[in-house]
Amino acid sequence: MTVQTTLVLGANTVIAEASCSIAFTATSPLRFGQQLGLLWLPLDANRKAVCSPAYLHEPKDWATIDDTNNPSKWQLDLPKLFAQQGVSFLQLIAYTYYEPSLNLPAVELSDVCLTLNNGALRYDFIARERHIKAAIILEIYQRNGQLKCRALGEASTQGLASLEHRAQISLDVRPPDTHALIQEAQQQQARPHNEARPPRQVPVGETWTGTAFAIDSYHLLTCYHVIESAQMIGIRQQGQPDREAQVVLSDIGSDSAIIRVSDPLPSYLPLAQQCTDMLGETITTLGFPLSGLSSQLQVTQGCISGLTGLNDDIRYLQFTAPIQPGSSGSPLLLPTGEDIGMVTASLVHEHAQNMNYAVKFQLLSALLASTGVSLESVAYTANATPLTTPQLSKQSRSALWLVGCQG
Repeated sequence: MTVQTTLVLGANTVIAEASCSIAFTATSPLRFGQQLGLLWLPLDANRKAVCSPAYLHEPKDWATIDDTNNPSKWQLDLPKLFAQQGVSFLQLIAYTYYEPSLNLPAVELSDVCLTLNNGALRYDFIARERHIKAAIILEIYQRNGQLKCRALGEASTQGLASLEHRAQISLDVRPPDTHALIQEAQQQQARPHNEARPPRQVPVGETWTGTAFAIDSYHLLTCYHVIESAQMIGIRQQGQPDREAQVVLSDIGSDSAIIRVSDPLPSYLPLAQQCTDMLGETITTLGFPLSGLSSQLQVTQGCISGLTGLNDDIRYLQFTAPIQPGSSGSPLLLPTGEDIGMVTASLVHEHAQNMNYAVKFQLLSALLASTGVSLESVAYTANATPLTTPQLSKQSRSALWLVGCQG
């Protein structure tokens, strides 16, 4: 017969079985997966996010849902998770979903009961305030070779927003039905880097625009879908003569292209030289969106919100800076002035805001190397002091070009 251990707030105990199951019930009429969400957030020793969380709508290989009909029951593979570099803590967070159509004052977190390993351990979280939107209710950690858990009750009336800054991560508060609509839109939307799609057919004489940025004195990076099917490619910058460009390499798989001009370019942008954990990092984009309305360079800001693209595609990262048609080919700049990616696409759906994607700098570096462009020529010492947005814009704008194509 299993003896049940009941935890009180602040208490900790050893987890006897490392691969464990955890089930949840809420005492209110609200149900997990409908009005209430759960996420598992891996943290480092400083309690900063190590990787993206496991959600009800997005389980991980180390955190899976036992029964799709019961989304509040999880199976955790703790040895697999804690074997990953940098993971020191795993926090369980319960929260209310954010949806504009919901009557938010009526949707709040109350009492939550969790049981571990089929009842061997029990903890009753009790919300002691009104209008609670999120709460950290459990923390799992390793100590002296043992896995332990600690009962917590850190609650917030501001939802997950209060936790994002501290953990340095962007958290997703949208309900599962919203994600279902987004996935449907993803399936319907033709992606520029989908190898299976047929070549674009354009009428003779049709024109369109995009953005490119110089990577050395003669080469520029832009998107494959910007120059696809173009019979003539030109680049333009205020105060500079128009130039004709030739395609050096086009890669439909990554939606990337390298173009070359015959006369030296006034300046170029440095690619980042090393891979760091960029999740939550501030980025700036510069480009020529909606050039039919304005041919002026435009600047937007956001952050890195995901380290993979759609369907966990490792060639891309996700960011939140607003973009428009014509932004394709824009660089993503760190405050140091380094380029960490190239804008390629945006998911357009009424339930998806600022779900934008960029080709990672590692892939861009590999493409440049494959064409013989010397990466040494674009080596760069990052600014020791982060630049402000106006400083970054002033330093980088002469490397940005409006791309004009004609079919």
